[in-house]
Amino acid sequence: MKRLFFTLLKVGISLCLVIIFLHQVGWPQLKSALDSVRREQWAIAVALFGVSNLLGAFQWRELLSTQEIRFPVRTIISLYLVGVFFNNFLIGNIGGDAIRIYDLNRLTGKGLGGFAATFLDRFIGLFTLSCFATFAYYFGGGLRSPDLEIFVLLLNVTLLGVLCFGFSRRVSGVLLTKCTRILPLEAIRVMEDVRKSFLLYRHAHGVLFRAGMLALGVQICRIAVYYTVGEALGQEVAFTNYLVFIPLIAIVAAVPVSIGGIGVRENMGALLFGRVGMHPASALALMFLGYLACIVASVAGGIVFALRRARVLSGGKF
Repeated sequence: MKRLFFTLLKVGISLCLVIIFLHQVGWPQLKSALDSVRREQWAIAVALFGVSNLLGAFQWRELLSTQEIRFPVRTIISLYLVGVFFNNFLIGNIGGDAIRIYDLNRLTGKGLGGFAATFLDRFIGLFTLSCFATFAYYFGGGLRSPDLEIFVLLLNVTLLGVLCFGFSRRVSGVLLTKCTRILPLEAIRVMEDVRKSFLLYRHAHGVLFRAGMLALGVQICRIAVYYTVGEALGQEVAFTNYLVFIPLIAIVAAVPVSIGGIGVRENMGALLFGRVGMHPASALALMFLGYLACIVASVAGGIVFALRRARVLSGGKF
């Protein structure tokens, strides 16, 4: 009952944010912006997100190898696509990660290893986005402002803290010792097992390098999705602005306060792109069509899940 309450609450937050924004922008302006889109360029945006999914699957595969979790490429891609599909519809844009961890645990019994690899997969993506945003913010020109700078700095400090905990035996050990004073023994044991899984990556330099290079490709493609949609809408906004804004929007949308980041994404898009002169209706159209491109490209994951579900119900293998 408690879980249902919070889920309904987050659905309500998403609806309220969308309604408020639509009221402020006005439906005629939004419809005009949507009608102006060049469909051929929007189709390119869909293809770019599809490419990012394939690169993301190979990135995840690299990280799983350190945990001695290995599958054929076809299986890795199908599991990854199912996770991406559910990311679009579950809470906070990260629910699909839980689906991936569940699938790995069911197939291998290595739930903690799967959690470590999937969490690091997500973290490397956020770290790459943060690097893009920071570099473009300080060197792109015309974007400097105190409030945005505080947000960028806070983001980097947070990610640096996670990095230290995950890769420093000393830092994670100290924090774990502190937790023994307030958490039950069973929780400490789970945290210790998770810590050991993360520490496996400390010396996996080749894996981390390859995963990092793939992450660059993933995030460039996903930023290019929105840039291509902007071009399809006739918006003349520099790519460096997308390098700053899209990572910040993606990170905020991942906070579990709404379903799939809906509402949060649109309001952040209007706020940030308004800084470079984009009309709110155009910003809303940009966010909506970019998100729609992601959904269309992720339909493959929904098909894989449906086929897998049908196979299991008929008595076949998972």
